[in-house]
Amino acid sequence: MKKILFCLTVLLTVLHTAPALAFRQEDVNTLRSTGSCPGGDLRGAYLRNADLTHANLANADLSYADLQSAVLEEANLSGATLLKANLRNAYMAGANLDHADVTSASLAHTVLNHASLVGITAYRTSFSHALLTFADLYTADLRESNFDYSNGAMSNFYSANLARSWLFSTQLRSANFTSANLYDARMQKASLVDVNFKNANLMNAVLEEANLSKANLTGANLENADLSRSQMEDTKFTSAELRDVYRK
Repeated sequence: MKKILFCLTVLLTVLHTAPALAFRQEDVNTLRSTGSCPGGDLRGAYLRNADLTHANLANADLSYADLQSAVLEEANLSGATLLKANLRNAYMAGANLDHADVTSASLAHTVLNHASLVGITAYRTSFSHALLTFADLYTADLRESNFDYSNGAMSNFYSANLARSWLFSTQLRSANFTSANLYDARMQKASLVDVNFKNANLMNAVLEEANLSKANLTGANLENADLSRSQMEDTKFTSAELRDVYRK
């Protein structure tokens, strides 16, 4: 009897703490018929390969939704919740994700060129192999996210938080990291040509074999940063940054 009661207690605890993934079928139907459902409950919805071009999904809950290979070109996802959503291979050029929450979501191989991700929360999110050219990630929370092999040329990371993020072999030519937090970031072999790191925090960052030619590092915190074997032709430093680099 005690064993049965214990099992029931465990089951009730799991049911109470497990995420509620039941979407509203009415909201899914609305999205499929009209192409929009702002504020809708679409948790766990299967929307793989869906054409949602110009869709209005502002403030919708798409947590755990499957949007793999979906077309979301110029869609409005501002304020949406996409916790652990699958957006792999999605086409999201020009989409608006301002202040959305994509924590632990997969945006690997996703096209986000010219997308607006201002103030987005993307903690431990995968952007590996994604296209982010001209994307705006102003003040984004990107802690511990993965940008390995992605292309973010001309993108804006002004005041973004990329602490402990991964940017291995990332293409970031002419990107803006002014005042960004890149503490302990991993940027080995990244292309950082003409990147603006003015006043950025690069403490403990690893930029081994990175190309920093013509990059602006004035005012940056480079304490304990690893720039070994990096290319620094015409890179802009001040004496203070150089002292940090060679302190060890």
